[in-house]
Amino acid sequence: MCGIFGFITRQGEGPEIARLRRIALITQTRGEHAFGLAWLNADGAIETFKRSGPAQNYLNELERCRDAIIVVGHCRYATHGSPADNRNNHPHPVGAGQFVHNGVVHNHEDLIERYDLRPETHCDSEVLGLLMARCPGTANQRAAWAANQALGDLAMLAVWRKPARLLVARRGRPLHFGQGRDGYYFGSLPDGLPGRAQAVTDRTSRVLAYQGGELGLVGQPIALGPGGAEFGGGQFNHPNTLEIQEL
Repeated sequence: MCGIFGFITRQGEGPEIARLRRIALITQTRGEHAFGLAWLNADGAIETFKRSGPAQNYLNELERCRDAIIVVGHCRYATHGSPADNRNNHPHPVGAGQFVHNGVVHNHEDLIERYDLRPETHCDSEVLGLLMARCPGTANQRAAWAANQALGDLAMLAVWRKPARLLVARRGRPLHFGQGRDGYYFGSLPDGLPGRAQAVTDRTSRVLAYQGGELGLVGQPIALGPGGAEFGGGQFNHPNTLEIQEL
């Protein structure tokens, strides 16, 4: 039972750090084994931080997100891979971006063998990023395809640049959002979110983009299936024909 949280700007302003700190502490109730962040700076660079231990030990790291366009965060309850090995902690790479995941990929070993994946950690979540980087299509199509290979409920947030994009995907696991003056905040739990927090529509994947000073939805949301089957489009690519540029 992990927890995730995030933020995307509406007009270029960074998040309210005091609110992010509160959301991180609330999210910590879902996992204290490790804490991690990925954020997209105003200059277009994605930075990361992750360490073993609860979020409360690292709240000052959120100051680094003060000017961020997008933030994704993770409070880990470890199921596969020791949090003492920081490689197992979130966020994990997805192409040129980073993602956080709440859930268990029960068939991660089967997926590694089936698609000849080459994980660098013992964390089951890593396979989702590897699958997305090996499937053609838009970021949302890739996310839907990867999610539908995975057995188990999930919630995911991911960040990419050029353009600044935030993936929001949910199947079964809790994920909520609230609108603030500076942007939209996301959290596994509704507490601490601004405005009237609402649940992200279940069994959906969508991508939000901040580009040209405006925030908008990229394409249409994609419905997610129950998992463990090829659903949502996209064909697997041979390792020699990776299509990670779009990500």
